[in-house]
Amino acid sequence: MAQNSTEKFDSITHFLQTGGFHYRIFDMGRKISRISDKVFESIEGQKQAYPAPFQKKAWLALLFWRDKKQSEAVIWFLQFPIDELGFLKQEARDAFLIDLLEQTGKNIQAKQQGKAALDELKESPFAFKPNPDRLAMFHALAIKELDQRPSQYYQHTRDYLSGDTGYEQWQFLGLQGIADVVARLGEEGNDELLAKAINVMPEAPLVSFCSALENVKPKGSLANALIEKLKSVNTEGTPPHFCTAGSSAELEANSNNQLVAMLLRALSGAEPEDLRRGILLDVLAPPLGEDIEVLAAISGRAWNDLRDQSIRQAFIVNLAAQNQRAFDAILSDLMMIPDMRGLLLGDMKKDDQPAGLVNKLNKFLKAIV
Repeated sequence: MAQNSTEKFDSITHFLQTGGFHYRIFDMGRKISRISDKVFESIEGQKQAYPAPFQKKAWLALLFWRDKKQSEAVIWFLQFPIDELGFLKQEARDAFLIDLLEQTGKNIQAKQQGKAALDELKESPFAFKPNPDRLAMFHALAIKELDQRPSQYYQHTRDYLSGDTGYEQWQFLGLQGIADVVARLGEEGNDELLAKAINVMPEAPLVSFCSALENVKPKGSLANALIEKLKSVNTEGTPPHFCTAGSSAELEANSNNQLVAMLLRALSGAEPEDLRRGILLDVLAPPLGEDIEVLAAISGRAWNDLRDQSIRQAFIVNLAAQNQRAFDAILSDLMMIPDMRGLLLGDMKKDDQPAGLVNKLNKFLKAIV
């Protein structure tokens, strides 16, 4: 590293640039997505709010490497709190940099003494480990970014999607192979392979593919296949309201609702936008639209579509049907997203809103004052 261990890093960007690294920044919160270097620098300088905070935090992945040493790339997963206005809390970021500087100094000293360097993040309170499915998807996107070959499970997943091995033989699929295929939808006809398999594969692998698809932008035949599958699951229906708690019909409905939620997540970045938003409006019709997993899927993955007034109105009316705790949790999380606070509060304060919504909102506002 070019600078010595007594100097101070002003930001994570400064650390990466001073070290002479090539780097990529990813958001790991609501979805796995690239954050441009310019945007991240603005976020660190508090020139702009964090674009998509999740659970009041910024969830980041840093991928960095030295020139022509992509095979030795380093990955850091970091989480920092966001303030009430949506900006990165610089004191937390600065605390991380102080710890990093101290560990870097120790590693330089260890290297000079012929000792092994230690992991800079091993004891950091700002480090986190993504869930296995997210970790697999990040690795798939990272190796593609580095122009490296996908994992050994990639071709096996493609073989499965072709139907040659039988769609019931999904137990041998690996998360990494699924992630690799989804990260490379535009290559080797992977989008077409997946589109043809969507309606015939069992629910377990379908859920895994949906989890990966939420981080990309399905389009064409794949988007259509996901929509048709969602419609068919929805048509299978919610049982009549007189079903007894715990009955097989109710359990089946809960399973259907969970699958609808996963398909919504998979479609959350689908193109074109009007196709995606049309199916969202259909799903938000009661009683399915009042299901908490469906609402959580929309708020967590399809939040961009809540900028559409019709979708937003249907969403908040259904949200008001939940208990106060769920209402408060989902609403407070959404309000951390830039420009969402004004849209939601503006709608909910209109005179013609249902009494239940007004009551829930008043309790929410009293709790945060």
